[in-house]
Amino acid sequence: MNILSVDVGTTSIRGALFSQGGGFLASHAVNTPLQFLNGLIEQIPSVFTDALLEIIRHVQKNFEIDAISLTAFRSAPALVDKEGKALSNFIMWQDKRNKAICDALSAYSEDVHAVSGAGVNTVFTAGKIAWFKKHMPDVYSKAYKAVVVPDYLIHFMTGKFVTDHTYGSRTLLMDIKKLAWDKGLCELFDVDMDKLCELVPQGSVVGYTSASFSRVSGVREGIPVISAGGDQQCGALGLGVTDTSRLSINNGTGSFILSLTDEPVLSVQSVICNVAAVPGKYTLESNVMTSASAINWAMDTFFADLRKDGKPDFEAFDRLAQSSPPGANGLCCLPLFQGCGTRHWDPEIRASLYGMSLSTTRADIARSLYEGISAEIVKSIEFMPFEKASVREISVAGGLSQSEAFNQILCDMLGVPLMRYQNKEATALGAFVSAAVALRLYPGYDEALKAVRAGDEAARYTPSADLAAAYRAHLDTSDRLFEKINHI
Repeated sequence: MNILSVDVGTTSIRGALFSQGGGFLASHAVNTPLQFLNGLIEQIPSVFTDALLEIIRHVQKNFEIDAISLTAFRSAPALVDKEGKALSNFIMWQDKRNKAICDALSAYSEDVHAVSGAGVNTVFTAGKIAWFKKHMPDVYSKAYKAVVVPDYLIHFMTGKFVTDHTYGSRTLLMDIKKLAWDKGLCELFDVDMDKLCELVPQGSVVGYTSASFSRVSGVREGIPVISAGGDQQCGALGLGVTDTSRLSINNGTGSFILSLTDEPVLSVQSVICNVAAVPGKYTLESNVMTSASAINWAMDTFFADLRKDGKPDFEAFDRLAQSSPPGANGLCCLPLFQGCGTRHWDPEIRASLYGMSLSTTRADIARSLYEGISAEIVKSIEFMPFEKASVREISVAGGLSQSEAFNQILCDMLGVPLMRYQNKEATALGAFVSAAVALRLYPGYDEALKAVRAGDEAARYTPSADLAAAYRAHLDTSDRLFEKINHI
């Protein structure tokens, strides 16, 4: 049995085909650039369906597809009619048009967190659906369902309107303990409950490919479609986070730090509690809003000369950062270019570089960016309500984790060993593992992970005890700077 893992990212969709034994067979990726208009961030619905069809057609040139496992980013809704036809664009997760709605409900944030696992924030789905109802009332009234991207694609493939519990836990509308839509939360956000999709378990077969989808895609009618769960949850699963001894950090556009728990933990409002990709488990999630995107910005703005074959030379950036000593000669960066995440949820907080002098070099700026991002990750982990001493190893993935310099700085600042798998597609691997267990090809997640990770050598990083005191001082400086600048 060949399983196609479809990983829907913010700006691209990737498909990876695996054999039943976990062997990698084929892949294809399609870029999906975002639509920017007057500060709004959207995506055209047909972009997702067209990309899915392109991936399937490419893979099927040489291989048969026997099952499709879907994972996607989690908090971008659109309105659709009863046939699944889009009535609006998707409002992307970064879009803040719902800020006034969320600000008006901020006094209820603690109560919302106690039921849903997350506080009121512009990122989550509820405020965006509320925006549709307030600003597009005619379209909202005609809509049959409000769907996030995976729901839209599942309906495209199967004709069913369903959403799994991991996406439900990113809406602020689901009771995370009961795993059911909550009437009180829907009333608070003024969202009609009948416009929400049916909740189904993650890691389960949610339907089968329809005759109409078979005609347009070429896949057989009736093959199983598995909703593997949200991309960050699947990424953690693909990195081996199946118990509390492991932690995953996905360093992409932003950084997402996930640990696993057996029960919902709702004691710290700034830490998000979501449903995990592993059924019966939950994740604690901390967020740093800007990570790799800060390095991309720096490369375009200050280091445009560091190019190779016309593209940014990130290895040269690494060498430059490594030529500055730990502490970057006193330069301290708060890399909050897209606002602040777990440390102090606020989309309006901005980045800072502190400690510049006439002796500050480009190398210091480069290293301070790496150290600043690492410090934000460390502070976010410190907020998470779990036993830190139980973590034996941390797995990293994402674009920024391809940087040797960044990984070592992060490792030294955390004081915990890191490892980075050679196969970078942790999210797609997690989606395969989810499907393989759902289809009973393996008895459990650890067995499926062992199969798919066979022969995948990991790079390992060991923290330097000599730098522990210096980086503790750096973290303290970062804290004081953050509080002083933001009057906290």
